[in-house]
Amino acid sequence: MLCLMPTNDKELLNSLSKNIFGCEFNGDVGFVLYKEDKAIGIAKIYCAPEASRLISLGILPSERKQGFGDFFTRSLLSQMSLVSSKVIIEYANGYYKKFGFVEKEGKMEIDSQNIVFPCACKKGV
Repeated sequence: MLCLMPTNDKELLNSLSKNIFGCEFNGDVGFVLYKEDKAIGIAKIYCAPEASRLISLGILPSERKQGFGDFFTRSLLSQMSLVSSKVIIEYANGYYKKFGFVEKEGKMEIDSQNIVFPCACKKGV
C-alpha cells in the first residue's frame, strides 16, 4: 500500500534527500511517500490560497520506474489544487505538460481548475 505523510523528522528527511538528490533537506517539513512501511520518496511543497508550489519531488533510485513518482505527483497536485487558485512547479519539466501545465520563465504553471488528470498512472513514467 502507498501513502504519503507530512513529517518534520529531520533525520528521515535528510536521509531521503541525500539518497535522492545528494544533499540535505532544506526545510522544516516534507512529505514522505511510503510503500508499506518503507519511506521511498520525498517532496517539498508550499501551500497558500493564491498559489501552491512544488519545490522538489523524488523517489529513491531503487524504487524508480514503477509508477511511484507518478502516484506521488498526482496525489500532491490533487491536494494542492484544492487549497490554491494556482499550482506552480518550481522547475521546468515536460512531464507536467500531461496535466495541462505550461512552461513560463523556467517553471511550470497552471490555474488549479485547469489541471487534468490522465486516466491512469503509468508504470515506468
